[in-house]
Amino acid sequence: MTTDLSMDFPAHYRIQVCGAVNEIWFEYHDNMAIEIETGSMKRPLTTLTGLVSDQAALQGILSLLYDMQLPLVSVEWLPEEQ
Repeated sequence: MTTDLSMDFPAHYRIQVCGAVNEIWFEYHDNMAIEIETGSMKRPLTTLTGLVSDQAALQGILSLLYDMQLPLVSVEWLPEEQ
């Protein structure tokens, strides 16, 4: 197991946003597990978990979520998944 985090190597992440992802997400990021539940504010809370190829890809995911107008709740690096 590696605990090193690098700009150029894959890493597992858990990303949470307020709201539900749409079809665009499924077309481009089918390698991430998606869980949608009702959050404490009675709005959907989407959790995306999976392997991201590098930090540039992570930025792309966050940008897509921003473009979808989904407020970011958290981004967590999961070193135990390595």
